[in-house]
Amino acid sequence: MRYLDATIERPSDARHPMQTFIAETDAVRREELLARHGLPDRGVEYLLFLVEGDRDRYREAVAGVDSVREFQLSPVDDCRFYAFVAEETRPSDAAWREAFAERGLVVPFPVLYDGDGRMRLRVVGRAEALRAAVHDLPGGFDATVHSVGDLDHRLGSPAARLTARQREALAVAFDAGYYEVPRETDLDAVADSLGCARATASAHLRKAERALVADAIGAE
Repeated sequence: MRYLDATIERPSDARHPMQTFIAETDAVRREELLARHGLPDRGVEYLLFLVEGDRDRYREAVAGVDSVREFQLSPVDDCRFYAFVAEETRPSDAAWREAFAERGLVVPFPVLYDGDGRMRLRVVGRAEALRAAVHDLPGGFDATVHSVGDLDHRLGSPAARLTARQREALAVAFDAGYYEVPRETDLDAVADSLGCARATASAHLRKAERALVADAIGAE
């Protein structure tokens, strides 16, 4: 099995109203879809999001979406909150999901919506099905593929974005106390343990750290 990590931008007429709200305002910096449970026979689905942004403006926006039957917002801290939403399944959303399902593809959670309303997701399935899904996206959809690889236990975690050497460098540095406060070792010792030059060890760590930070804030 293979996975594909991509960002998908939907045309304005195919966006969910909340995606449009996120894209056209500065109210939400990041929204993660953590879980979804659909009841096709009833035409309704239940969704759980973790949102970073202005809770009052989000509440006003979601209350104005015709397909939303009910919702509840629960604060996490000053800038994050959970959004539990029950809404009628929109035909455009159902068609998009079915196109993936018909090819035997699975989309693990979370699915990230960035501050521009774009959707960052990982798709799992056969290599040929992944290629076909990207190639056959509806007109107006734009997909940027970030990585493709073999499915392993790190899929869905920030570690999935790291190379084997980057993970090794982080593990060596962590075990040696490089990330303790204050540090218990220096970069030269990490490089010696890795059997490489100081500059090479630094490059491995910085690239790994950047990938993890980018995943945490929803950046590229």
